[in-house]
Amino acid sequence: MNHRASLPPARMLLAIDVGGTKTQAASYDPASGALRRCRLETHAPNQRGAAALHRLIDGVKRGLALDNDTPPLGIAAVFPGVMRGQHLLLAPNTPGLEGLNLFEELAAAFASTGITLDNDVKAGALAEHAWGALRGSDPSLYLNVGTGLAAAAMIGGEVYRGRNGAALEIGYQLTPADSTQTPEHWRGWRDGVAPMESAFSGASLDALARQALGEDRRAEDLFASEDPKIRHELKRRVHALAAQLVNLAIALDVERIAIGGGINRQFALFEATLSGLMDRLVPFPPMLVRAHFADEAPLWGALELARRAAGLPALPATLFDDATAGTTEPAGTQQPTMPNPP
Repeated sequence: MNHRASLPPARMLLAIDVGGTKTQAASYDPASGALRRCRLETHAPNQRGAAALHRLIDGVKRGLALDNDTPPLGIAAVFPGVMRGQHLLLAPNTPGLEGLNLFEELAAAFASTGITLDNDVKAGALAEHAWGALRGSDPSLYLNVGTGLAAAAMIGGEVYRGRNGAALEIGYQLTPADSTQTPEHWRGWRDGVAPMESAFSGASLDALARQALGEDRRAEDLFASEDPKIRHELKRRVHALAAQLVNLAIALDVERIAIGGGINRQFALFEATLSGLMDRLVPFPPMLVRAHFADEAPLWGALELARRAAGLPALPATLFDDATAGTTEPAGTQQPTMPNPP
């Protein structure tokens, strides 16, 4: 007799991180400690809106081998953009998910109402503060440079959200270049422009690579180029990012800043320059550190939100150390590198 077959299905915590390029998901069984992960592309040809969301949900179910007859204990899904209630706003990097009732879609798909929705970078800050590079620091700042660009602040042990949940959507901030123009030439949200994200983010650097080097090129090709014009443009964009960090450090008076997202892997190339600028320009300079979870902080923050939704005890910190150590990039995946700072 197969006694295992007679056991009730395990009830999981489910975390989903829908990014601008890839979607990651994880399931965790609190009883056994078993952790599963999967990843898939966020975008697919000719799929937007509800169809795109359903494709992601189906991919997560298959990738994690979820039991359709056993609702998760708690679910959290995080997205780039601003969560307002059950809807997503300011999310141009998603496949048309703005306007959908995400809560209702997920509740129907997983037969559960124990669902938390949040911003991906705010979830990333939560993870770094709980188990990562921001642990023990308050207030602190998490900067995420991925497909897009955003930050999140931890104040009093909680994520600072602002009045509308849009705090530190710094992709919409003006760049130093805007200071050379009169205000009537400034462009921003109402013009369909995110000035800082257009200057420095994975998507903007990929676009620059295609324009400067050819349609088949990506951001990493920019950093390998010896073309003086390309090197100058990269320096200009790195300086724009540095100006944002200096201003944020002055405005928020934080103890520590962690840099995450795809750019995290190149932290050693720009840490000295950025730290030097902090020391010179910020009255009380924070410590600049590499995020512990690289580009996985939003996923683990989502798992913590799922844990809270289920009302379970704290997750073991060793869970994330083991998960991070076992992480690999899929074949052919490369991350952009930073230019050598001036």
